[in-house]
Amino acid sequence: MTLASPASAAATTRSKPQPPNPESPNIVFFLVDDMSADLLPYMDTVQTLAHDGATFTGYYVADSLCCPSRATMFTGEFPHNTGVRTNQGYDHGGYPAFERHESRTYAVALHQAGYRTGYLGKYINEYPAGPGYKVPAGWDEWHVTAGGGYNEFRYRLTGYVREESGGKRPIAASKGRYLVDVLGRRAVKFVEHSREHAPGKPFFLQVSPFSPHNRIDVEHGDKEPRFPPARRDRPKNRFPAGEFPHGDCGGTDCADIDVTTALPSFDEDTADKPAWVRREPIGPTLVKQLREDFRNRIRMVQSVDDMVERVLSALTAEERRNTYVVFASDNGFHLGQHRLVRGKSTAYDHDVRVPLLVKRPAASRRGDFVTGALAQNVDLFATFLDMAGVDPATRDSRDGRSLLPFVNGEKVADWREAALIEHVRPDPKTPGQPDPDADAIKKGNSRAPTYSAVRTAGELYVEYEGEPAPEYYNTVTDPRQESNDPANARTADLSRALAALKSCGRRPGAVDCWTAAHLP
Repeated sequence: MTLASPASAAATTRSKPQPPNPESPNIVFFLVDDMSADLLPYMDTVQTLAHDGATFTGYYVADSLCCPSRATMFTGEFPHNTGVRTNQGYDHGGYPAFERHESRTYAVALHQAGYRTGYLGKYINEYPAGPGYKVPAGWDEWHVTAGGGYNEFRYRLTGYVREESGGKRPIAASKGRYLVDVLGRRAVKFVEHSREHAPGKPFFLQVSPFSPHNRIDVEHGDKEPRFPPARRDRPKNRFPAGEFPHGDCGGTDCADIDVTTALPSFDEDTADKPAWVRREPIGPTLVKQLREDFRNRIRMVQSVDDMVERVLSALTAEERRNTYVVFASDNGFHLGQHRLVRGKSTAYDHDVRVPLLVKRPAASRRGDFVTGALAQNVDLFATFLDMAGVDPATRDSRDGRSLLPFVNGEKVADWREAALIEHVRPDPKTPGQPDPDADAIKKGNSRAPTYSAVRTAGELYVEYEGEPAPEYYNTVTDPRQESNDPANARTADLSRALAALKSCGRRPGAVDCWTAAHLP
């Protein structure tokens, strides 16, 4: 069944009231890093989450940069309201900017609602995961690593379990074990701990691997791939040898996958694009590198797929009857589209439209739903609280709204008509550790300038700082965003809508963000 994205007015209303859930459901949230939608077809287990579940084809992140996106998920507020704008504290971002929000995340609200909670993997950039680390409010288990997790093999991982660790803060070295696999095993242990330490209580588990993010320690001549798959998923004829002749690409022969044909708009002529996008065609040497990068990204997500299967298999039949499973990415990634080499941060769909799949509890046999409703990562806070039965006044107190009605296949009489995408260009001179999202290729690097954008069901409109003309695409006739039309008559209306959205929320006198999400 396919649900259309409904139009609008002022407050979200459902076709019928939701009866109270007699038993609070468990929630398992898989949040991957830099997974563009083009990787989903290669993940067999993750795709099954759509069975007796919901697929959101119009799910957009508010900022296609890791730290601002994650802060928006945790708080249910747009980046201009969280104040978390980049990955680094010196530059209005990172953990220093996010730390003040830790008492108001969905973890705290769910913990107060009686949930046992656990977080595993990547948290927020610059979180100090060293000796004596702080466990943020709301979490009963805390298995987090710092920047070393990007290379998947050399990292230190915390191991806090509230009922067992006491005042200690355990932390252990990786010993060469692939991080995604370790997180899968610890996720299973979290479920077992919940049965042991909190029988009868619901649990919320978030598993956030670094995969398929690239390594940040790439050096010239380095034989380790920029995107490092597990050893078993690498080509059999290379060292270390994998289990498939060309590596594991999820049922498709990796040798048959070519980035130049797999990714729409690869090496597209950018003459009509804003000045910062325009560049020369991608040369054959770089095409060869990107071809291997794309195959390695597909190989990387095989471990994520295995991890999801491992965790789901660990649930008992009773737990499956009462567990929501959510799968999403913090942002997308480009790999040659519009001649943008490697990276994210743009307002194009390959960077901001990411997978969101939600599997309902097995006790709810309602079929498969696909919705094109405009959904955003700002909605996850309200969605998790709605699943837990938290009071609507608390649930709807932030910038987003619950997606649970769509998950349940309900008709929604009023929904957003415009999604906000905003981005602040990181300062290239920021001191300290390198930004993990910086493009390693300096020439023709693909980092976007500061901008604000509005995405509707059929349009993309972008205003760039320092660019005199906006960028406009009719995404119905031009879904690949290849034909920029800055003089289109629609730009005036969309500019007004964007002005309301980018100032909505906390500022005195500003319209609330839900009202601003409705077009005038």
